[in-house]
Amino acid sequence: MKETKRSLIIMALAWITSLFLVSLVGAYYYTEFQKEKSANTVYINMYNDLLKNYTSLLQSYTKLLNDYNSLAQSYEAEKQNLTYWLQQYEAEKQNLTSLLQQYESCIMRVNICIDYGNGTILWYNQTIVPLGCNLLQATRMVALVNSTYWPAYRASFVDAINGVWNKGAYYWMWYYWDKDSKTWKYGNCGADLYVLSDGETVRWRYEIPNYP
Repeated sequence: MKETKRSLIIMALAWITSLFLVSLVGAYYYTEFQKEKSANTVYINMYNDLLKNYTSLLQSYTKLLNDYNSLAQSYEAEKQNLTYWLQQYEAEKQNLTSLLQQYESCIMRVNICIDYGNGTILWYNQTIVPLGCNLLQATRMVALVNSTYWPAYRASFVDAINGVWNKGAYYWMWYYWDKDSKTWKYGNCGADLYVLSDGETVRWRYEIPNYP
């Protein structure tokens, strides 16, 4: 009888121990499962974030590509326009060169200086004028000139150049460059009576006249 009771106690203890061990194993595997589940959740979230970033980058790339294609098309159009206008310019340049060559025997080039007497000096070099052109006509090709014709002298008197009028003791006087003496010399007649020669250099100066 005692042996049977003892056997039952041992069997009960063995069964309880087995349940306890099974519980421990189950708890271990459950804990590991929760860890894996948590890790999978983190990985899934990371994957979703990466997917969103990739999608955003792909959209940005697509937009940039479209913008680039648009700019490239605009550039090509502008390039074609520029090429067209350059061709037109070259054609007009050739036409003008041809015309100048045709009329070379009828024109000359002169250098005109306008000195405002206050430090402002403007040069109009290689100004093209017709043969036989006088100083007054040539000056009107490069500046706004107001003048008065004096019948008594049969010549014109310059009153203003580019809005600067004779005032008080100040007048517009003209000079010509004397190549022999290499100095400026006062003009000795009205500007409309002085006929220019090819390559000549003349100057207008706003000043108090100081004849030698």
